[in-house]
Amino acid sequence: MTGRRTATAEIMGTVISIAAPDDVEPARFAAATRTAFGVLRRVDEVFSPFKQDSPISKIRDGRLRPGDLAGHPQGAWIREVLVLCATLKARSGGAFDAWAVGDPPAFDPCGAVKGWAAERAGAVLTAHGIPAHLLSAGGDVRLRGAGWHVGIADPHRPGQLAAVAEVGNGAVATSGTAERGAHVWDPRARRPAEALAQVTVIGPSLTWADGYATAAVALGARASGWLTDLARRTGYESLTIDPDGGAWWTAGMAAYIPALRQRAVAAAD
Repeated sequence: MTGRRTATAEIMGTVISIAAPDDVEPARFAAATRTAFGVLRRVDEVFSPFKQDSPISKIRDGRLRPGDLAGHPQGAWIREVLVLCATLKARSGGAFDAWAVGDPPAFDPCGAVKGWAAERAGAVLTAHGIPAHLLSAGGDVRLRGAGWHVGIADPHRPGQLAAVAEVGNGAVATSGTAERGAHVWDPRARRPAEALAQVTVIGPSLTWADGYATAAVALGARASGWLTDLARRTGYESLTIDPDGGAWWTAGMAAYIPALRQRAVAAAD
C-alpha cells in the first residue's frame, strides 16, 4: 500500500499511530481518528495504574471492589478486562497474572489492556467508514485490509529490524526488552522476566496476541512448548528472540515473514 493518510497521538504512555489509504476522504479520516484516539484516552483514564484516582488504582488499593462494579459508569469495561486477565492467567498456567505484578504483588492489568484497547479503537475506525487501516500502539499493531508490512524490532540492535511481517487482516503484538527493558513480571519467580529478549505473536485479534506475547515473555524458557501448543490450538504464530540473539519460531510464522520462508527453503535444499 503506497500512499497513506496518517495521524499520531501520545496516549497510554506510548505513541499511537493510524494509517489508511490516501483515497480516504480527509474529513472522514480526521473524524474517525479523532474518535479512535478519544476511545484510547478514555481507556487510559479508566485503566492507568499511574493515575491515582483511576478505577484501576482504586481496585489496586482497595477503594473499589470488583464486586461493586454493577453500578459503576465504567463497570462494563472493567469487568471485560477482568475476565480477559482471568482467561489469560488460566491459558498461561499462571504466567500471566494481573493480580501478582511486582513485589509485593499488586493488581496491574497493563499487560492486557493495550492490545484490548487498540482492538476496540480499530473497530471504531471500521465503523466510521475506514475498513482498511493500520493502528499501531507501541509494539502492538492491528491491521485491516491488504498490503501491510509490519517491522519487528531487533531487541539487540536499537533502530534496526529483526524481521518484516506481511499481514492483511490481523494483529502483530511484540513484548520484550527493546523499548522498556525487562518490564514483564514473572509472578512465579517474583522478578522481571529475562529469559527471553522478545516475543512476537501474530493472529486474528490484537486483544489475544498482546496477552499471549506478554505471557510468553513471562514463561521464559518454557515458552516454546506453550507457544507451539498455542499455535496448534488457536492459529496464533510466534517468533522469539533470546538474550544471545538466537531466534525460534512456530512453523506457521513463515507464512507471515518471507525471510523465514526463504530460510526454510534453503534448509530443505
